[in-house]
Amino acid sequence: MNDESKLPPGREPLTSDWFAEQLGVSQQKVMGLTVENRSLKNRLGKVQARAEVLEELIMDVVADMQDNVLKSVILERINKVMQRLDADD
Repeated sequence: MNDESKLPPGREPLTSDWFAEQLGVSQQKVMGLTVENRSLKNRLGKVQARAEVLEELIMDVVADMQDNVLKSVILERINKVMQRLDADD
C-alpha cells in the first residue's frame, strides 16, 4: 500500500517543489521585514536626534526666561532651531 492512499480525498502528497515555493515566500517576507526594520531604525535615529535638539532648546528657553532675556531674543533662538530642524528633514 502506498502513502498516497492514506491521504484524505482531494489531498495531494507534499512535494519538494511545494516546500521550495514556501521557503521562497518566507525568504521574501523576511527580506521585506529586514528592509522595513532598517528603515524604521533610521527614522528612529532621526527622531531621537530631533528630540535631543528640542529638549536642549526647551532648557535654553527656560533659562532665558529665568534670566529675563527679551522675548524677541527667545523667539529668534526658537526660530533658528526650528529652521535647522526643518532643513534636516
